[in-house]
Amino acid sequence: MQDSLTVVDLLEKNAAASPADPAVVTSEKTLSYGDLAATARRIASGICKQTSRPVIALFFPMSPEFVAAYFGVQYAGRQALPLNLLLPPEQLKYILVDSGAEAVIAPDDFAPKLEPLGVKVLKYSELARSESNPALPSPKAEDISTLLYTSGTTGMPKGVVLTHRNLASNAKNSVEAMRLDKSSRLLACLPSFHTFAITGTMLAPIACGASLATVPKFDPELVLKVASGLKCDVLMMVPSMYRLVTRMQERRPFDMKHLRLAVAGGEALPDEVGVQFEKTFGIPLLQGYGQTESGPVISFNMPWANTPGTVGKTIPGVSVKIVDPDTLQDVTGKGTGEIWAKGPNIMKGYHNKPDETAKTLTSDGWLRTGDMGEVTPEGYIRITGRLREMIKVAGEMVFPAEVENALSSHPAVLEVGVAGAKDERKGEIVKAYVVLKPDQTATEEQLLQHCRGLLASYKVPKVIEFRPELPKGPTGKVMRRLLK
Repeated sequence: MQDSLTVVDLLEKNAAASPADPAVVTSEKTLSYGDLAATARRIASGICKQTSRPVIALFFPMSPEFVAAYFGVQYAGRQALPLNLLLPPEQLKYILVDSGAEAVIAPDDFAPKLEPLGVKVLKYSELARSESNPALPSPKAEDISTLLYTSGTTGMPKGVVLTHRNLASNAKNSVEAMRLDKSSRLLACLPSFHTFAITGTMLAPIACGASLATVPKFDPELVLKVASGLKCDVLMMVPSMYRLVTRMQERRPFDMKHLRLAVAGGEALPDEVGVQFEKTFGIPLLQGYGQTESGPVISFNMPWANTPGTVGKTIPGVSVKIVDPDTLQDVTGKGTGEIWAKGPNIMKGYHNKPDETAKTLTSDGWLRTGDMGEVTPEGYIRITGRLREMIKVAGEMVFPAEVENALSSHPAVLEVGVAGAKDERKGEIVKAYVVLKPDQTATEEQLLQHCRGLLASYKVPKVIEFRPELPKGPTGKVMRRLLK
């Protein structure tokens, strides 16, 4: 059964069946399934000699070395903790202390950055030369596989505890939903610490014997160059990345005729990004949905079952329901409420935070996502916004994503973020922060008039502030909490 699989099983099966097949590729080298498994075993042996702690941190860009190190941690029966390379030292130290990790695996040239943190740095090249130990532990499905720290949108980062069952089942069920097979090649350009990168662009291809082409740092021209040169047929990125890749393709076209599937996740997909992508690449940009806490995939749109404006239907093994956040009554099919999800992919909990876990996971295993939405009669999930980001205008609910989508459709708008601002009379008003395209101009009144034709009057921004840039996270997602 898929629910009893481990992350190690995903690699072992294909390493045994097709050891010479490519697993991880770059423009310079190829790591076969046999080589990947052998390298991971050597790394695991080195880990077991160096530390007895359960958590091993990883400090890598997305690369063949990261994939091998990640699986090395799994073979060692330990918990992988991918770190965000862009975090300042004090935040890295917080995560290391909170997780209990004493050792960090890193490329040789990254090691000096970690030494001031007071951790044991294990150089990748030395671990990869370790003598393989045939008596490595065998992890079980219920064992913890990976710790992924959230971005701390509601406070300090929280460690999401994901078991082998969570990740292996989510990878296998995503493969089934997307109809991937060993002929597929996925482009892996998301940061290595991102949940979408771990499951979507690494574990999913490994689960079906496909290959992944890694890009260490997002750059739209490099993404297109690698995807074209290595004939990647599947893309998985966040909408802000697709926006930049589409603009690059318009300016300098690459041969992308082999591209057959492009999935967007991690944030709301603006209509104009999807429309422009399909116009440029000739295939639809399909929106999916998930969270770190759900391993991450909950749903996908697929070319054969695509309803724009929704995030698709749940993948196999996953269920959702819509719950009134005030009464906790199931209102699925009857209206809007909080999305709850359940399945083998749902996290074990938050690391060392039982109170936070109890607020997020129900006693019978439902994940309270914090996202508001509805389910259509056909079973498609439509997201309306984040419960915590909801703006209350004189008692009416406004979700930033809807306003952002309206403003993004104006031809002069490059980027937009929306948040609530305090107002003595209405409690809150809608405020928009806009970056204009370099070659375009627009006044506040022109943008407001544009919104009036698309939104209910109470959803139209009362204030628009023009800015040269907006605060963004590591994947390019606008950080609404930093707008005010």
